[in-house]
This record gives sequence, C-alpha cells and structure tokens, in this order.
Amino acid sequence: MTIIQNSNDLLGYLVSQAESGKKDWFGFPQQKITGINLAFDIAKNHASSMAPEEVVDYVLQLNSLIFKKIIIGKLN
Repeated sequence: MTIIQNSNDLLGYLVSQAESGKKDWFGFPQQKITGINLAFDIAKNHASSMAPEEVVDYVLQLNSLIFKKIIIGKLN
C-alpha cells in the first residue's frame, strides 16, 4: 500500500500508476485521493474568498474536467 503524506508523494504515485501500463490507472479511488488533496490546497490558499462548499464544488468540477479532457481525451 502506498502512503501519501504530501503533494510530492501524490504526484509520484500518479506517475507510477500512469507508467504501469494499466488502462484503468486513474479510476474513482485515484480521483477521490486527488480531489481531497486538491480541496485542502485550494481551501488553504483561498479560505478568505471561498466558502468550503465552493471549494468542494470547484474541486468536483475540476476533477471531472481533468478526467474527461486529459485522462480519456474527450474534447467536448
């Protein structure tokens, strides 16, 4: 089991998964992990201008776009 303690660990994990050759390397569990990490980072940097609900909604939209446009390659 991989232990992720910071953003560098997360990036290393994602790179190793992408290089593994598996087609399903970025599935729902990986999206949840990156979403949680991203939510905390955004909240940390934008706490004065975004409510917690706004941060979470933004992260969900961003994760969905990342998956659709980058991972599976849909342009629309």
